Amino acid sequence: MRIIIIIIGFAIISSASYSQVLGISASKLASISATTAVKNQVEFEPGFGYYWATKYYDENGKLQELSAEGDSIHVFQNMAFRITYGITNKFETGLLIASDMSSVSFGLKYHLFSINSFSGGIMSGGTFANESDIVAVNSGIFGKTVSLATGLAFSNEFSEKLSLDFDFQYQCIRDYDVSYSNDFFANAELSYIFNNTNQVIGGFSYTSNNHTHRYDGHNNQLLTFNLGAAIMTGKMFEIVFYTPITIVGKNYDRLNGLNFALTIFIN
Repeated sequence: MRIIIIIIGFAIISSASYSQVLGISASKLASISATTAVKNQVEFEPGFGYYWATKYYDENGKLQELSAEGDSIHVFQNMAFRITYGITNKFETGLLIASDMSSVSFGLKYHLFSINSFSGGIMSGGTFANESDIVAVNSGIFGKTVSLATGLAFSNEFSEKLSLDFDFQYQCIRDYDVSYSNDFFANAELSYIFNNTNQVIGGFSYTSNNHTHRYDGHNNQLLTFNLGAAIMTGKMFEIVFYTPITIVGKNYDRLNGLNFALTIFIN
């Protein structure tokens, strides 16, 4: 059976899996907030992710060993850089660039409304990569795979310390001019502020990849629980780290790992 490796590094390194709208700001871990970056402010964020798996979920959602010997492991690590700019009080744009230049992503987010403590936003973006799942010959820099994604983000402030962000996204992927996958993503996270500015955060992320090409005509699903924290070290710096804990899946590796990011705010 063909083992599928798809990495879930939603917030900071997901350029490797062409996942979701990238390059835009997030106030928590994987979920996208409805609000945008401060006008004329730049967010520069290097991020690193490290994952490993010794088992995978098969077509029926059953856990299987990666090999008959039971001693195989899949390891994935990557570093990426996010640059986000607040164009206006309601509009931002950004880039996410993999450190090995294997992919470049761009994103846009617009704050639609705020009603009391509830707000909504819309986002869109795309990823260009020079690696392909179904074509062996390289077609040049960022000429292999193109993904386009769009979605809605919502935020609600229950109190000064407790808040919720959740988003829904749709994505289509074309691999070397061939329709490859139609995907759906959903993220929801709750955070509690302590020591005035720091956050402890927990929530869920769901991914569904619906492959359309005959070479890879299957459905992948994964549900993870995200647990982490965001630590403000001053007005200019924020450290974010979290681990995704796999709950259930289908045609996915059962991943263990850690994400880390340092956000630098430049006025």
